[in-house]
Amino acid sequence: MKIEYDVSLYIEMANFSVNEVVQVSNRKGRRSTIHITNITKLSWQDLQLLVSSGADKFSKMVMLYREYSSKKEVSESVIRGKSLSLNETSEINEYIKIFRDHGCTKHHEVNEIIAQRDEWDSFKTIRSLNDHGKHKEIEGIQPQYFEIICNILKISGEQGLPLDSFQKY
Repeated sequence: MKIEYDVSLYIEMANFSVNEVVQVSNRKGRRSTIHITNITKLSWQDLQLLVSSGADKFSKMVMLYREYSSKKEVSESVIRGKSLSLNETSEINEYIKIFRDHGCTKHHEVNEIIAQRDEWDSFKTIRSLNDHGKHKEIEGIQPQYFEIICNILKISGEQGLPLDSFQKY
């Protein structure tokens, strides 16, 4: 389906705010994370992964916009992928905010800031006690959320010790 370009609709979409983290997979099964904040700033690749129908970029943006602007819960029939829960999204956003606000370059710096402030109770959904072999029960985040945050921030897992195990708390 192709939707004809409409300037006023584009402006409406550009001014529409979304705060959704969605995990999607491509045809080969490779998972990636898309943080949707402004529909008009999504790349063609992101739109391809999120919306199956729509013949061009504008059409896909309109379909995504209609879904997010019309309902509280987005229909899985239009949007592919799995949205994170409100708590997961909120905690990930706060973690990323700390990373950016403090000019961090490595994710463990955020963990240290949260620990120094004694704020791990604000991250009940994503937190975990991590075991890196020599270091057991280090406060941090669960591996699935670590991957999401690294994808959003476009950072790697650094050269630290690999995670042997973790425990939610």
